[in-house]
Amino acid sequence: MKARWIILVLAGMWMSFIPARSQSARDQIFSDLDKAGGVYYMYPFTEHTVTSPPKGYTPVYMSHYGRHGARYLLNDTQYERSLGVLRAAHEQQALTPEGERLWQEARAYFEEECQYRAGELSSLGWDQHYRIAQEIYRDNKAFFKKRPVITAGATQIPRCIVSMAAFCQGLVQMDGRLQVYETASLTELDELNPHAPENPRRENVVMEEGRYKRKDPWGTGLKDFIDARIDHRAICARFFQDPDFPAPFRGTRAFVTDLYDLVFNMQCVPTQRNLMWVFTPEECYKLWEANNYIHYMESAPPATLRDLPALWNLVADADRSLASGRPAVRLRFGHDTVFLALMSMMGADGFDQIPSNADGIAQTWHNFRAPMAATMYLLFCKGRRGDIIFKMVVNSEEVRLPLEAVQGPWYRWDDMKLLLSTRFSKQN
Repeated sequence: MKARWIILVLAGMWMSFIPARSQSARDQIFSDLDKAGGVYYMYPFTEHTVTSPPKGYTPVYMSHYGRHGARYLLNDTQYERSLGVLRAAHEQQALTPEGERLWQEARAYFEEECQYRAGELSSLGWDQHYRIAQEIYRDNKAFFKKRPVITAGATQIPRCIVSMAAFCQGLVQMDGRLQVYETASLTELDELNPHAPENPRRENVVMEEGRYKRKDPWGTGLKDFIDARIDHRAICARFFQDPDFPAPFRGTRAFVTDLYDLVFNMQCVPTQRNLMWVFTPEECYKLWEANNYIHYMESAPPATLRDLPALWNLVADADRSLASGRPAVRLRFGHDTVFLALMSMMGADGFDQIPSNADGIAQTWHNFRAPMAATMYLLFCKGRRGDIIFKMVVNSEEVRLPLEAVQGPWYRWDDMKLLLSTRFSKQN
């Protein structure tokens, strides 16, 4: 299947849609520095509004996509990239007093909490999905009382499978009469994580070049984007007697971004240690901008369309279930990249806006909307005349879509399908 992005209007009708969450990213991050962690941010359990369907409409189907819960860094290499440089400098007595403090605290944190756990779901991640399932049940109790057919699928990554188990356990704990069928099959990867190397239906998309080699749609490179924002040598000078000490390893730029991963991932781990003192608030924001840029390039059209099969699977699955006439729930457990792609393709809260240059990404597209355990679902309702409406809920908040609303957060499903078929073309 080949797909191409149709840009209807770059600066016109799409840009006119005003997102519901209008507070700037800078303001949000300065009020909660953990958000500077982007996709390391923890799921924000908040008080929220639950809007009932309009009179005459009854819930019949729920389509869900959840990111795995809080995890440790992906692999041992991610830890070694920052700790290895600090270790070498410590052994050569090349650290400043602040650098020595960083080395001692980071080493203790790794040995106490992270060793042998790379890539795993943390206990915090389990708790997240258990609680989210119960929250969704409470918000949609009347629908679940119908005992819908519930199927759940996860990518074959252990943290996703365990997240699915936690969610399903939380759901059944609310109502022991519910039954959930769980799978983790290669055959479902087009739905859950299309760009996964092990996906047997994966398209040969040319976007997997190294991050530092690729150019964005405006011709910017990641190195230039980072260097315009972050004085990585000045940061290194705080920790190393020679700010160029990391150069023979992966460079000063890479050391700072690797340290960013180590520091901001700590919120995902049950530890009392904290390294947030390493960066100033302004550096936190600038580092987030760089991290956000990377995720935009990996997930947002028109930079990439690698996860478009997940969207078409969601649409097709909804239509099949709605046609069956039987209440049902489809649960999916995957990754932040697909989550962000779905938000972008459906235009949730302005995520479909295309900036005029790379600097504009941070104005409307925020990767902390895909925190650890990020959860979205579409709740579909059928009217007395058979018409279908739906609302989209992201991290418990009802979002605005670039469609004419029926009432409140409720939209016509046919309108969304028309929008998607207009924006994207499928050629088999």
